[in-house]
Amino acid sequence: MKRFLFILTLALSFMVISAACIGSQETHTSPSSSSSMVTSSTMQTTTTSSTFSTPLAHQKWNMSIVWHVKTFDIPLMDLSPDGSLAAAIDYQGHRLYLVRPDGSSVSFDLMEPEDIVEPVVAGVAIVEGRAYVLGSYGDFTGVRVYDWSGKVGETHEGGAGSVPDDILRSPSGNHLCYLVTITATDQVLVCDETKLKLKNAYSLKWVSDSGLVLMDKGEREVVMKNGQKLLVLNTTNVLAYGDKLVTSYGDALKVLSLDGKVLASREKAGFSMTTLMRWTLIPTKNYIFRHEPLEDTHVFTWNLTEVKVLPGFPYFANKNFVITESDGVIHCYSLEDFHEVFSVKVPGDSLGYIKLSDDGKVMLVSGEYGSFWLYSAK
Repeated sequence: MKRFLFILTLALSFMVISAACIGSQETHTSPSSSSSMVTSSTMQTTTTSSTFSTPLAHQKWNMSIVWHVKTFDIPLMDLSPDGSLAAAIDYQGHRLYLVRPDGSSVSFDLMEPEDIVEPVVAGVAIVEGRAYVLGSYGDFTGVRVYDWSGKVGETHEGGAGSVPDDILRSPSGNHLCYLVTITATDQVLVCDETKLKLKNAYSLKWVSDSGLVLMDKGEREVVMKNGQKLLVLNTTNVLAYGDKLVTSYGDALKVLSLDGKVLASREKAGFSMTTLMRWTLIPTKNYIFRHEPLEDTHVFTWNLTEVKVLPGFPYFANKNFVITESDGVIHCYSLEDFHEVFSVKVPGDSLGYIKLSDDGKVMLVSGEYGSFWLYSAK
């Protein structure tokens, strides 16, 4: 009997202590529970709803311009996924700018003393703190590599008269590919330092984190991985995320596996390309964002069920955020609950490209005809 009373007393004490702990947790939020991804001494926050348990729920911050350069012509740029380094190309002035989130910057002339003509730059990609600039540098075509200290290397893929086509990295930066036309019929594709010679006219369009490479060939799309052809589709409206393909056949939107099996389909939801090679559809980890012509951005799950409509045109999306522009204002929404985390006016006369860091705290913006602005959270 004494043993039973002891156990009963101990159980009641434990219940009282547990209730006190639960009550304390409901009335006090510990700062240490926030993820380092969104922690900032200058961040403006609002009360977090009990509906959401992850740190991004209902948080907002202000974005301020920390760096700007005025340029003309084609806007070529990139931003590392962690936001630690931005790269922008002054196309006419053949100059590379590297910028950090605090606004500090360095610049380098892409034309070196031994170059016989001004370089023609095709693109820039940032991988592991280095900027890879694909261009024609007079007597050769290839990539010049720069870090904060200056040029640290270069590769030669073709001689004088060869043409730099394009350079792309996957969203996380774990894959880097570029394409060079060597002669009228010969090309070389370089992916992660592995070269593949091609005999026909291709154009490089997409690289996914799983290593999928999408290349246009006439009116067809060639899907490759590790230098091997996996699939050929009778449409060039094809994008990828991981090992899934998003395609547009006429006005039908389809999600395909790598063996060509249709995983999901939706009528009257096709997509296409706009000026500056901007797609009216962006695939991400959990959602697909599609712009309805003359309307807004429709949010689909991967089974193509619509769950949300956001105002404006989709300019960028990653696993955490989506950015749209509407009526001259850039809006950034959290993909956790689709609340707006920040908004800024379009900085120039027109809007070209937008890149956002994975944590949403650094944003690189270009005009349609040049000029660049770097924003950081304040």
